[in-house]
Amino acid sequence: MFKFLRSQAKVFYWVIAGSFVLFLALGGLTSRGCQAPGSHNYQPGVIGKVNGAKIMATDYDYTVRNQIAYLQRQNADRELTADQYAIARERAWDTLVQNALLDQAIRKNKIKVSDQEVLDVLENNPPQELLANFRDENGQVDMAQYYAALQNPENDWTGPENFIRNTFLPQKKLFDLVSADVTVSEDEVRQEYLRQTGRAVAEYLGAPFANLEVPEATDEELSAWYDAHLEDYQASEKATCSFARFPKAASEADFDDVRSYILEIRAKITSGEMTFADAATEYSEDSTADSGGDLGTFDRKRMVAPFTEAAFSLPVDQISEPVRTRFGYHLIQVLEQVKNDETGEVEQIHARHLLLKVSPGPATLDTVHEMAKDFADSVTAADFLSRAEADSIESGVCQPFSPERDIPGLPLSLEGAYWAFAAENGAISPVFENKDFYYVLMAGKKIPAGPEPLDKVRGRVLADLGTSRKADLARGKLNPAVGEVQMGTSMAEVAAKYELLHAVTDTFGVNANINDVGYGTDFNLKVISGAVGQLIPEIETQRGLFAAVPLWIVPFDDAVYQQRKDGIMAYLRSQAQGEVLQEWMDEQQAAAEIEDYRYASMARR
Repeated sequence: MFKFLRSQAKVFYWVIAGSFVLFLALGGLTSRGCQAPGSHNYQPGVIGKVNGAKIMATDYDYTVRNQIAYLQRQNADRELTADQYAIARERAWDTLVQNALLDQAIRKNKIKVSDQEVLDVLENNPPQELLANFRDENGQVDMAQYYAALQNPENDWTGPENFIRNTFLPQKKLFDLVSADVTVSEDEVRQEYLRQTGRAVAEYLGAPFANLEVPEATDEELSAWYDAHLEDYQASEKATCSFARFPKAASEADFDDVRSYILEIRAKITSGEMTFADAATEYSEDSTADSGGDLGTFDRKRMVAPFTEAAFSLPVDQISEPVRTRFGYHLIQVLEQVKNDETGEVEQIHARHLLLKVSPGPATLDTVHEMAKDFADSVTAADFLSRAEADSIESGVCQPFSPERDIPGLPLSLEGAYWAFAAENGAISPVFENKDFYYVLMAGKKIPAGPEPLDKVRGRVLADLGTSRKADLARGKLNPAVGEVQMGTSMAEVAAKYELLHAVTDTFGVNANINDVGYGTDFNLKVISGAVGQLIPEIETQRGLFAAVPLWIVPFDDAVYQQRKDGIMAYLRSQAQGEVLQEWMDEQQAAAEIEDYRYASMARR
């Protein structure tokens, strides 16, 4: 589950940045300094080890809460899901494992930090995460404000200094040590410059795959292709499990509570304290609340039966008694009736309503949770499914699932999925939950990583083999046409002769879409990197095989290139450093002895 971000070297400081921001949020730049995070709420304990070094429960809890706070800031307009909470816990664990590996490498390499180096960072190169605390009214970093705080003798900078000394600079020095051999060539810089600034127009021939037909492959041909390309059909390790779930359904007591409440609202309406429309706007848990509960005009087929029966039997302007449906309790007011001229039967009504939904209350949830816990505490691997069936508990055997995926049949179940990967075959889980139910798992066997069986990837194999055959067919059509173009025949003539696609592009960049060719393909970069008038004989994209002649390429501006060269080189070096560091961290993890007690301590036989 350990994952190290690959995009650029800057992400190496993600752990540092997160810790630093959180330190400032809790301790701040005040004379109080900083306190041990979370120590006043949680008892000390060990929830894991990395090469024998303990990961403390207090540190884990603190990091989890920080991750949750981060996700809440990113999702300020909605509540976090069970999966997001599970992700926060896994990120916290990965962060602590990573920090432990970094600390051990720092000690192994005997990396030291001097007072002068700490001072130099504070004065000349303060981390962006520190500067983020000093912003002007427009949200921009205010360096004057920062330096004023730095020079204020009343501010206690012990916390930031210790952080820079013990974490920020040692990790940065380690990073620099690991990536010291990274270099970026002049050609790489020029290529990236072209990617960012290049523009071109081209004439091209093409054999789109969509226009080509190939014979349907036989089973033997599919099998041969599959065997020759097994590396393309690899699957990660999968876990299996069985489940028993306990819906968080409202009880009769919950319905009674809501009925009592809606009767109080009805009394306010009938007494004249509120109009129906105002009450609906204030209390209704329905999308019509903003319009005073107005449902418009409807016939007897639009609404659920209990609602229809009550509404069509209600006199105009009278307020109904509470009407129970699967949605909750309603109050209904009929505004107008549309009757059949001949029979006098009410065929349509115009009405408004007020809806209070019924959710399981705390007592109900406690009862359901206790049922799930009793099941988890008493069931065994031998009778898990039979007990669930005997007790009429929703249960089943899940399809195999991959890491970082919900358990099939159990939405928002990442927490359970993480447990299932960590648990031994036959272990019984603690009680997990999501918004809709509590659930208990029995861990099954793990399916090792390896090639997916042919029958499961048959569609992909068929498509890949078909694409390969179409590419061969397209090459057979394109090659003689290209030969004639090279001899001086126009592309238009050749295209007509060999029934090929022929077109001239609009001006395009590296990531632009070219009709029939695709979005941001090799076609774009090869044309932009080519020479005007010089044929590019073959370019394959997912949509077909093409030959192109650049008609215009934006001139290379050496002055602009020289201005941007250093920045591009720094960007590319940052990316390369991130890749090197990723490889180094993968090696450290592979060689490390990592013990995770978080789930093992929960599992039982």
